[in-house]
Amino acid sequence: MNRLRTSWEYLAPKEQLSYLLAILFIGYQLVVGLYALLSLHEVTFALLHWMFMAALIYFTLHYTKHRALNYSAYGVLSTSSIYFIILLYLNDFALSSYFFPILLPIGSYLILSFRESTLFILLHYAAVTLVSLYGYLVLGVDSAAFAFIPLKVYLFIVVFIILFGMVYHLTISENYQMLFDANQKKEVALSEIHHRIKNNLHVVSSMLSINKFGADQQELNSVMLGSTARIEAISLIHELLYKQKDFASIDFESYVDELSSYIFNYSDQAIILEKEIDPIQFSIKTMQHFGIILGELLTNSVKYAFSQTAAPRITISLKEEGGMLHFVYRDNGRGCDITKLNHKNALGLSFIKASTEYLKGELYITSADGLRYEILLDPLLKTRRS
Repeated sequence: MNRLRTSWEYLAPKEQLSYLLAILFIGYQLVVGLYALLSLHEVTFALLHWMFMAALIYFTLHYTKHRALNYSAYGVLSTSSIYFIILLYLNDFALSSYFFPILLPIGSYLILSFRESTLFILLHYAAVTLVSLYGYLVLGVDSAAFAFIPLKVYLFIVVFIILFGMVYHLTISENYQMLFDANQKKEVALSEIHHRIKNNLHVVSSMLSINKFGADQQELNSVMLGSTARIEAISLIHELLYKQKDFASIDFESYVDELSSYIFNYSDQAIILEKEIDPIQFSIKTMQHFGIILGELLTNSVKYAFSQTAAPRITISLKEEGGMLHFVYRDNGRGCDITKLNHKNALGLSFIKASTEYLKGELYITSADGLRYEILLDPLLKTRRS
């Protein structure tokens, strides 16, 4: 189901409209065909409806598989034209039967180009006119559709539809295509920008890592780990944006997986990560500050928490409860004195507090069987899932 929804989102609006129209007509023909089949005196109509429905299903499936738009469009429109003309004949050229043959060309304007749709309309109306003349001159059908006034109304509607097609293609369709092309170029440019930023940050991170492994001082190694983790926290944002189509938001759980995997590589122990995360996305700005917080917490746990812990474990939770977003981070390490932690001039904790303040959140720190950080945030920070 998720794959179908994703595929539908990637379709152009014109394709979505075409699919909706096809499904609508298939459903309509199914209902009408069943009704006609139950009325024994309308077996011919039932067969006609079912044959038209089968043709629609065939051309729809053919396009879904082969993406041959012209073939499928010509097939659907031609079959529809023949279907409406046969209905016109079977209904003895009743005035109401001219309704659908008149509206059919609108569908051709929405699917085909202006030249192709105009050619189809001329052929379609020529066929309708020839069949009508045959009914009037040869069969002698006495129908209100052949009266002078309805004929003028019919011609007026035909001209109006052609004018509609001209206006649609010369203004709406052309402008839409220009906007669509411009949007495609912007998406490609944004993707390339995020890719380059990610690569540049990765180069800086790699250079710091090289210096780290070449240094003997433990304190310098610790500083290098913190620096590379901070750069990687930002780099991952651009990497995730580059991988996905939506450049407006980032999935929090995916970010947690990527960042924790990177930082855990610096630990000699096998750290277990437990997650309790609702499906929540954040904007780029929000995720940058959240990334700083998460990177500092993970780095501190890896550097300081688990030196005396046999089975190190980190739990990350993000849930929307009671009208607030509750972010909870906790490890089962050795913990520390909260009073000393708050008074200590710790750069990492300063980053956490500054980012929490930027997000207008409330930070609570406790130490019992490890450190526990809880941040309360406004749920308006999250973005709508696409």
